[in-house]
Amino acid sequence: MPQHLEDSQFDKAQICPLCQGANQCAMTLGAEISHCWCTKQAFPKLTQLLSGDLAAGLSTGEEAGLSADKLAQLLSLPATACICETCLSRIKRVLTASVTSEDKNSPSGLDDGLGYEVK
Repeated sequence: MPQHLEDSQFDKAQICPLCQGANQCAMTLGAEISHCWCTKQAFPKLTQLLSGDLAAGLSTGEEAGLSADKLAQLLSLPATACICETCLSRIKRVLTASVTSEDKNSPSGLDDGLGYEVK
């Protein structure tokens, strides 16, 4: 007979710690990791996740279900569950928006692909 604690841990492993939605992790659903959505995604580097830009973007309230506090807490604890694809997309969108706004404020352009204006 399975213990209740194991069932509880399995249920928690299926929940995204950021938005509390289903994370659709293939491993928690009994499939191989190679079948998981996460193997087809690029994840931001830890330095990007810890950046002030991400915290500022998440604290604007535009990204429902996410907050800088939740993300900081998640990064400081041992992993107990995967985030979901939707939260990953939102994090990437905030990071992309912060890079785009920096580029617009830069004295150089991206016309030459090197970050310098070609005149």
